[in-house]
Amino acid sequence: MASASTPDESPSAKRWLPLEANPEIMNQFLWGLGLPPDEAEFGDVYGLDEELLAMVPKPVLAVLFLFPLTNKVEAERMSEEDNVKRSPVIKCIS
Repeated sequence: MASASTPDESPSAKRWLPLEANPEIMNQFLWGLGLPPDEAEFGDVYGLDEELLAMVPKPVLAVLFLFPLTNKVEAERMSEEDNVKRSPVIKCIS
């Protein structure tokens, strides 16, 4: 049994399936849900440099950031979550 601070790697653990990063596949999914093609579509962002960001169609409604989820990344996320839970909450009353 996994502790609260380590990811559950058992075969029966519930996990999200990996997302497809291809904009064409994501567009078909989005439009299949009923969103009209002229309202929104996915596109690639090739980098965070000004020239590359200038190529992104505007307006941008959202950014879907995909990266590999490793045991190390998950352990760090859970450690940070534990730190946040232990931090004092400061409330401002005006």
